[in-house]
Amino acid sequence: LPRRVSGFGTEISFRLGAGTLEEARRIARELAAAAAGCRRHVLFADPDAGEYGCLAEWERREDAEGFATRPAVRAQIAALAERTGKEPRVRLYAMEESKLHS
Repeated sequence: LPRRVSGFGTEISFRLGAGTLEEARRIARELAAAAAGCRRHVLFADPDAGEYGCLAEWERREDAEGFATRPAVRAQIAALAERTGKEPRVRLYAMEESKLHS
C-alpha cells in the first residue's frame, strides 16, 4: 500500500489507577489548552485499568518535538510525576497514512 508521512505526534501516557477517568479528562483538557497549533488532540482511555494517553498531532516535526517543553506541559508532566511517583512517558511519532481506496 502507498504510504506517506502525514504529520507528527507527541504522546504523553500515564497511569492514574482505576476510577480516574474524570481526572484524566481534566489533564487532557489542560494539555489540549497548551497545544495551540496542533491539528488534533485526543485522549486514549482504559478507565478500568486507569491507563491513559494524550496524543497531539502536528504538521511539523519541530512542533511535535517542542510540545513537551512548553511551560504548561512541563508543569502538567511534573504534576503527574508527583501524583503517580513516576514521570509520564513522552514519545514522538512520525505518522503515516495508508491509501486503502482510490
